[in-house]
Amino acid sequence: MAKRERIRASNLKGENRKPRKEPLEAVDKEVLENFRRDGVVMVENVLHSEWLLLLELGLQRVLNNSSQELHLFFEGQEGEFIETIRNFEVIPEIRRLIFDSPIADLIGKLISSDNLWLYSDEFFIKQGGNSARTPWHQDTPYWPVAGQQIASAWVSLDYLSKEECLEYVAGSHRGTIYDGFNPSKVKEDPTLPHYGQEYPALPDIEKNRELYDIRAWEITPGDIIFAHPSVLHGGGPTGPTSQRRAITIRIYGDDIRYASRPKSKPTVPLTPGLALAIKPGEPLRSPWYPRIRPIPKHLQEELGSKLLVDTIFFNDRFTLYKYLQNRSINWILLWSVSYTHLTLPTNREV
Repeated sequence: MAKRERIRASNLKGENRKPRKEPLEAVDKEVLENFRRDGVVMVENVLHSEWLLLLELGLQRVLNNSSQELHLFFEGQEGEFIETIRNFEVIPEIRRLIFDSPIADLIGKLISSDNLWLYSDEFFIKQGGNSARTPWHQDTPYWPVAGQQIASAWVSLDYLSKEECLEYVAGSHRGTIYDGFNPSKVKEDPTLPHYGQEYPALPDIEKNRELYDIRAWEITPGDIIFAHPSVLHGGGPTGPTSQRRAITIRIYGDDIRYASRPKSKPTVPLTPGLALAIKPGEPLRSPWYPRIRPIPKHLQEELGSKLLVDTIFFNDRFTLYKYLQNRSINWILLWSVSYTHLTLPTNREV
């Protein structure tokens, strides 16, 4: 398990961009066409700063206080970074973000599905000065899914240059599904297979970048990158004074079916018993994947609630004071305050 470090509360710099009144309007005809053609789009300024604050508080809980297990990806190697998965199961702020923010509805519009289920969410935390790339890969080989109505929303808490952002090969979701990379042998060869002989080996994109239509963007917090899991992608290095703290939220629609994967390696995330409950080709419906649209009936009456946060943990009174001083508190009901935490009541169950 990765070492937990105490961190202070929000350090979002904020550019004071005027938030969109109607985030869904950002997904217009042109964005839809680009997503279907390229398998990836970046949509600017669709996530309000309060949702970003909620996300950062969720990350703070993961790093400081939660029982959520932290994993070191590429442990002991140059590209080492922290990863946590299925945070929604234990982190109330992340459940709020997934169920109540515009992210799910934006994905629903992109994939043309009114019915939506959560596949997973995942934090990726890359510290400054990490000069290694995250290798090129597709997500599909690791996931037990088949179909087109599925997308990931990638949300960064940090300003990122184009060189530090994720990179994508436009249109590759319409081509070959390759094997994944082998994490233990990335330094030796980033194209060595994850499974073995079941899928074609990854091409060496990094050595032949001129052959591919590679897309990347400069990112400001509030921007979201939406991508199909079959798009080839990889992560750039972080600069010496920067970091990349991001969450990926993966959501799917009606046409997604269960697809078996080679038994030599587990799928991501682990879903014990899934293969016993669903046959290949059947709709992917399981308690592992909660429905998020339409909102389940037992949650509908709470949708109008102005409570955004279940529990916010602060490291000291100064942090709490600055939070109350600098943020709009009209969305938050102060229920009880102590020197170390602020607790807000809720009976939401997700």
